[in-house]
Amino acid sequence: MDANSYELEQQLHTLQKQQRATEDTLLLLKREQNEQEWLEEDFARHCQLEMETMASLRELWQGDEARNFAYYLEDIHEEEKKNWSQNILSKREKQQEKINSCQKNLYQIEREQQSIQKELTR
Repeated sequence: MDANSYELEQQLHTLQKQQRATEDTLLLLKREQNEQEWLEEDFARHCQLEMETMASLRELWQGDEARNFAYYLEDIHEEEKKNWSQNILSKREKQQEKINSCQKNLYQIEREQQSIQKELTR
């Protein structure tokens, strides 16, 4: 084995380590993405329960002041729901960007490995 082949083997070994680390990172990011999806589902269920509770309370409360308070609570609920939704969407987008970047990095590593392996077979 000449010096050039040895250097290529070392580069290939380094790239394989990088590939494993990138694959681990990608797996972690996808796990976090799944956790985010579960959080979104829980949030949707929670919002539905809140709306059902407020509807029940609105039916029980009587008088203008009570109805006004119910509308006030609904407004607060909608504002919080909007903020949560925006936050969730922002997190989802950032997570997807990280995943895309990691996948791009992984593809680049694989191309470099293929290039080195072609060079070694010559």
